[in-house]
Amino acid sequence: MTKLTRREWLIGSTALVGSAALAANAHAQSITIDGYLPTPENPIRMSSNENPYGISKKASIAMHNAHKHGHLYGGGGAQKPLIDLISKMENVPSKNVMVAGGSGEILKTIALMVAMEGGKILAPNPTYDDTFMDYSNQRGIEKIWVSVAEDLSIDLDAMRAAYTDDVKIIYLCNPNNPIPTVMHGEKLKEFCKEMSQKCYVFIDEAYYEYVIDPNYQTMVPLVTEYPNIVVTRTASKIHAFAGIRIGFGFGSVEMLAKIKSLMTGSINGPAMWGAIESYKDTQYQKFVLRKNAEALQILYDLFDKHGMRHIKSNANFTFFETGMNSREVYNRVRKHGIAIGRPFPPKLDWMRISTARPEDMRFFVEVYEKEFFS
Repeated sequence: MTKLTRREWLIGSTALVGSAALAANAHAQSITIDGYLPTPENPIRMSSNENPYGISKKASIAMHNAHKHGHLYGGGGAQKPLIDLISKMENVPSKNVMVAGGSGEILKTIALMVAMEGGKILAPNPTYDDTFMDYSNQRGIEKIWVSVAEDLSIDLDAMRAAYTDDVKIIYLCNPNNPIPTVMHGEKLKEFCKEMSQKCYVFIDEAYYEYVIDPNYQTMVPLVTEYPNIVVTRTASKIHAFAGIRIGFGFGSVEMLAKIKSLMTGSINGPAMWGAIESYKDTQYQKFVLRKNAEALQILYDLFDKHGMRHIKSNANFTFFETGMNSREVYNRVRKHGIAIGRPFPPKLDWMRISTARPEDMRFFVEVYEKEFFS
């Protein structure tokens, strides 16, 4: 079939796309894939904060080689070296680190723990509403929501003021999601120390590796001194393990034992061997960060050009004001073969967009200007 340019595609319609291209690229994510054209049914993915470059070659080779251990329970001995590697990187004892099949498994287990022990969840609004929040909704756990500040950052003073004696856990994403702001490190540290004397404090650091704000601090070091603090990380983002599933929990020995006692899943051996090589592969991580910054700048240029409010990101996505209901924006760009973030109440006139490859971001800019500024 004839290969169209992005601009020809904008002028044309989805009817121009041949079924052969769709069949050959059923999970295509980028217009850089030869022969692929985005459609509403098979769009470029700018909706789930995924790494568009996939896993590193070193991780891929390690996972392939690890299949020889596939007949063994326990991942063929990968768990200990993986935990030892992460504990060394974070400068905490290995006894304060656990690995799971994605951080989502830990998030759901913590929600189950709260449901069993009773009490409410105190959380900013909006924040990441899948996994921990979704699972807690299924368990009927009551929430106390605290609106973000005027600059859309999490307001720790307001969180503190909203605390009541029946709060069992405080949930904080740092960076937050869908708004990629971070909390000032020293202020968050003092908040965690204070509030962990009253309840559990849970910090989700899924986008830790992307942070550029110099005031940011990880809360992992606190877990060795404050038993009610737990921190999670994931390999799903910068390491591109979203479909492979590796995550980490950091906490006291007692906290991690409580979480492990409620978990029902197991850890994939090849995934752990792959994670070991991926976390060692700093060159690949630098490449992803460099391309992520390039993709973000393309978005910032669009927003600045048209005077659109937006957040300077500390993650692989950003949040921008649409001036209309986000569902309309979603539908109008989806018809061009781009999937962007779902609505995040109560900020329904704002939209989350994940970074794809720079070429794809330029395509998004063309689509957005065609739809909303032409």
